[in-house]
Amino acid sequence: MSDLKYSKGTEKNAGSLSATIDNGSIKILTVDDNEALRYSLVRSLREAGYQVLEARSGEEAISMAADDPDLITLDINLPDMSGFQVCERLKSEPLTAHIPILHISSTFVDPESRIRGLRGGADAYLAEPIDRGELIATVAALLRLKNAEMVARQQAKIAESARNELIQLNASLENRVAERTKELKSANESLRELSVRLFKMQDDERRHIARELHDSIGQLLAAITMNQSVISREAEKLSPAATKAFNENNVMVEEILRGIRTISHLLHPPLLDEAGLPSALRWYIEEFGQRSGIDVALQCPESLPRLPIELETAIFRIVQECLGNVHRHSGSQTATVRLDVDAGHAHLEISDAGQGISDERQREIKWGGRGGVGLRGITERIAQFGGHLQIESSGEGTTIIADIPSNFRTKTSL
Repeated sequence: MSDLKYSKGTEKNAGSLSATIDNGSIKILTVDDNEALRYSLVRSLREAGYQVLEARSGEEAISMAADDPDLITLDINLPDMSGFQVCERLKSEPLTAHIPILHISSTFVDPESRIRGLRGGADAYLAEPIDRGELIATVAALLRLKNAEMVARQQAKIAESARNELIQLNASLENRVAERTKELKSANESLRELSVRLFKMQDDERRHIARELHDSIGQLLAAITMNQSVISREAEKLSPAATKAFNENNVMVEEILRGIRTISHLLHPPLLDEAGLPSALRWYIEEFGQRSGIDVALQCPESLPRLPIELETAIFRIVQECLGNVHRHSGSQTATVRLDVDAGHAHLEISDAGQGISDERQREIKWGGRGGVGLRGITERIAQFGGHLQIESSGEGTTIIADIPSNFRTKTSL
């Protein structure tokens, strides 16, 4: 096929193709067995600047059409087959179906013939005698249509190429997102596992320190008390000043013993291991009420089953942290701790009647923004067991709700 000349659009219309045609590059195949009529057509077309090829029969036309001319003018009355047949054959072949065909006839000029030709695939139909201007205008119109179709096909190819590139880019982005998501998931799992280990180490260290306070310092103070008892049996031999100092030492030793016992129990209450969570919570809530002046009610069934020690420790620490927040931030004089276990889940609620948490602060907590270490620690402790944390707060108070699977086992091996 001869190359129709296209020009790229300006940068303002980047990506478009303009249908500029150079007649000198256009090849037209004229098919007619009538020498005089064919001569007239060829002359008119050449004077319009087109290159013209000539064929005298249907078979010759079909053969020359393989060279892909830009347009074919096709007579109906040919010696070997009709122009209708030639048109149908050309339009049925993929290699020539795109070539515009202009039927020209001096005998088949009735409407039925025109309809037959157009239905057979012809793009236009002219009857002799033909005005030269009409002929050139029709040819130019057909070439413009072909040119526009070529531009459309090229634009479709460009669009399809862009679509394929976009698909590949999307696939690449999806792969990158999937890889990044996998990396983040792995990182989160590593952080979660690290958090679990840190909590276990922290709890183990608290248990160790509590035991050391009780077994070493506590025993030393007990020994001092025994020595004080020995001295007290000879108190009448002491001067008044020594007697006063001796009595003051007795008082201070008792205070130190009580303080160490309280600190030891707060670090890790022995009741948690020996009697279970309800007993440890009752002791802690009583002690907390004495220290803070806040009236705390514990709602916990006496028949609460024993839970895995890791979970009992986590619940105890959550209650500790939440009641500490009530004391530090809420301004409430009352609080309630509710604990129950059913259907394989532990349900814990800590509520107060304080000033509540601001909406902005709640949004920060919800979307993982900056927050106190306490709340983050509570969230992590609950998450390590596959549980869920819910915070309900208003100007009338705050309720922390934790729902934790009671048969969950954490990975705590170090």
